[in-house]
Amino acid sequence: MTASLTMPNTLRFLLAVVALAAGLAPWWFARDQAAKSFPGFVVDNRAGDAPPFFRTETINPRSPHAKSHSATLAQLSDGSLAAAWYAGSGEGALDVAIYLAKRDAAGAWSEPRAIFTRQRVVSDLRRNVISLGNPLLLADESGRLGLLFVSIAAGRWSGSSMNLTWSEDAGATWSPARNLTMNPLANLSSLPRNPPAPLVGGGWAVPVYEEFLGKFPEILWVQPRGDDWSVAVSRVEGGVYILQSSLVPLSERQAASFFRDFRPAKWMSASWSEDAGRTWTKPAPTKLYNRDSGQCVIRLSDGALLCAYNDVSPGKRENLRLALSADEGRTWRNIATIAEEAGQEFSYPYMIRSADGTIRMVYSARQTQIVYAEFNEAWVRQEAETAR
Repeated sequence: MTASLTMPNTLRFLLAVVALAAGLAPWWFARDQAAKSFPGFVVDNRAGDAPPFFRTETINPRSPHAKSHSATLAQLSDGSLAAAWYAGSGEGALDVAIYLAKRDAAGAWSEPRAIFTRQRVVSDLRRNVISLGNPLLLADESGRLGLLFVSIAAGRWSGSSMNLTWSEDAGATWSPARNLTMNPLANLSSLPRNPPAPLVGGGWAVPVYEEFLGKFPEILWVQPRGDDWSVAVSRVEGGVYILQSSLVPLSERQAASFFRDFRPAKWMSASWSEDAGRTWTKPAPTKLYNRDSGQCVIRLSDGALLCAYNDVSPGKRENLRLALSADEGRTWRNIATIAEEAGQEFSYPYMIRSADGTIRMVYSARQTQIVYAEFNEAWVRQEAETAR
């Protein structure tokens, strides 16, 4: 009797899942565009003339957390730096919070402090939140600082949604978090990761990605609209195998995107746009190794591209290396090692380039530390020459 009663319920559930999948399939695999303008990218060709240098330090040396991860970095209008990351007892844990530290003109980092806790986000959004993650900072010339981050409502990353908040005092205080409408799946599964690309006229193109029942990259367009900001999403590629793109402007109308690739071949994938990000070529594998791990690519003043990534190792992420491309990301060669230690993990690099040519990077080390590194293009050229 029990079986005869539950079978119809099971069948109805399966039919509902099939219907949902059929209805959403066009969205999963589409390469649609946001109904908006594509104003073009800002490309900075300025370079410094300092001799080669490389420096590194830990931002949170006394961290009590078992997990500190997914760091982001921004330079404010006064030249100071802000770094943010999530930390807690573990990925997806109830006690995870978003932390912020600032570096002053003298080069000293402030003590990290929690700027968003799960409890605060529950109060701001008035909805269930079980954890937080993936912060991403946005800094404009006025000194305003924005923060994208995800709140997880259920499960893990596929149950997350993206939020936006602003600070008018360089990160001291923040506006209530606002949930962004990103997709037809009750806003589930949208996450930011790599640096935003500044746009002509203000705002940013932010590389984001979806993880619910598929893995594919998108662009979140954040643009000024009077005293507020408009947000829209466009698709780079549909499907189930690439995510966490690095969006790299090559000129005002040209750009490249580089992807973490989930497929067994373990190569970083790439795509190019000739119309300011409106359309993209079909992603194709490069010959740069990617063992399903995060990478970050930036453009240097001479047009070369620099990639921070995890190379081949016995463990999954036991090294963090730099590779250089002279042909807009089509071919690459290793030039330097940032960190390497057997049995440890160095992951999720995030790079920005200052107007003076200084390259600034943050990354996760040994699960518990956020490391800051700074070096200049002269050092990159020196390492590239040594590696020949």
